Amino acid sequence: MRKSPNTRPCSFQVLLSSSLFAMTLLSLPATAATVEEELKQCTEFSDDAKRLACYDKLAGNLQAHVEQRFGQEEKRAIAEAPESITAIIESAQKGAYGKYTFTLDNGQVWRQTDSGRTIWRGGEQVTVERGALGSFFMRKADGGRALRVKRIQ
Repeated sequence: MRKSPNTRPCSFQVLLSSSLFAMTLLSLPATAATVEEELKQCTEFSDDAKRLACYDKLAGNLQAHVEQRFGQEEKRAIAEAPESITAIIESAQKGAYGKYTFTLDNGQVWRQTDSGRTIWRGGEQVTVERGALGSFFMRKADGGRALRVKRIQ
């Protein structure tokens, strides 16, 4: 016998809607500073009714915040990202056309996209740095030639 999907406990639905609300707030770009300030103001109310009214008002303003930043969602993420990271290669696997896939100690996986030769092995420290037009370059931490790479995981 199949259960109807609407038979979930009320607390689950509240948790789900709260999670969606929180994810929406966290994904807001540049205007998020004002949303964060409004959230902090809402937490200052000790009266439950006033706090809920504050959150309800804020939820009503979310659509306006989202529409205002439409098309510029990635600008904040890029502005907050570092220019480079340093990690250690856990493994380097040679793939098609002699291009390598590098697994780093931080869990990231990068694939070589240019046709340059490389002799990199696990245990070597590398720096991945941001290039122009969304490209990335990987080079040994002690210097040398850089490879163009793309993050695949």
